Amino acid sequence: MPGTFLSRDAASDPDAAEELLRRGYGDVSFGSDARESGLSYAEELRGDERMLLGRHRFGGELSLSFDLPFIAVGLARGAYRWRVGDEEGDLAAAPALFQPETGAQGRMDRADVTVVAFDVRSLTRTARATFGEDRLAPTFLSATPVSVQAAEHWRAVHDLAWRQVKTGAFDHPLQRASLYRQLAVATLETFPLAGDHETRRTTVAARARAFKRAIAYIDEHASLPITADDIALAAGTTTPELARAFDMHLPYTPLQYLASVRLTAAHRDLQDGIPEPVAVVAARWGFPDEETFIRLYVTRFGSMPVSRTVG
Repeated sequence: MPGTFLSRDAASDPDAAEELLRRGYGDVSFGSDARESGLSYAEELRGDERMLLGRHRFGGELSLSFDLPFIAVGLARGAYRWRVGDEEGDLAAAPALFQPETGAQGRMDRADVTVVAFDVRSLTRTARATFGEDRLAPTFLSATPVSVQAAEHWRAVHDLAWRQVKTGAFDHPLQRASLYRQLAVATLETFPLAGDHETRRTTVAARARAFKRAIAYIDEHASLPITADDIALAAGTTTPELARAFDMHLPYTPLQYLASVRLTAAHRDLQDGIPEPVAVVAARWGFPDEETFIRLYVTRFGSMPVSRTVG
């Protein structure tokens, strides 16, 4: 698939394992215990220009130091203790965040580790859109979550994302974009960004409420000539704020979501065998250009729109 990659690799000795880890994670070095224990290592990596999802299996006891070129959050099964500066923790107990140029150490014993890594520029754009701060840089004050509840929330989003990956979600651009947004926003909410975190949490909550109200309004009024301003008014927010709310939750703008709902309704009318030409059904659902409607329909449903005509 253009723009994505999937790789699987394995190493049965410490030297090969170190080479594999350097390839994906930059400056990595093993302690002497890894070489003495006959370490084995396996990895599965998938990603695009915004995000990398990795599974790593360490078959042995080792310590390592690393400095990542991206922002990453990890979870583990098995024994995995980490340290960043004066902070330390258990990756099996709670997720931890690692930033570029901070340096980190890990000590593990037969650990299975999942990593969600974000391109810094992509996460910066998402953070600015999410919190409405045009100059915000995603600099985190700690490697640990802001609360136990936040850690549980991140783990739940992580587990859901991996279940979706197993069903092939990463292979589809819209689903992949949704996965990125879910994980990126969860990360921005879970770990303490520099600045006023409480104000940002309030902003995120307000946008979530506006998004839900907007979705309900669109679903109920898609047959009417509603505009982006109408949707924002019904959601109790402004048009720019509504756009940010949608960007947090979907790979659609409000009007793109409206068009999607209308396209589904037109499809339903055609499937129900309403005796009208395709152009009439399309126009009723806000698609005056039949050629554009057909192109969108084929892209969504994989076949030409067909209706039963009168006579």
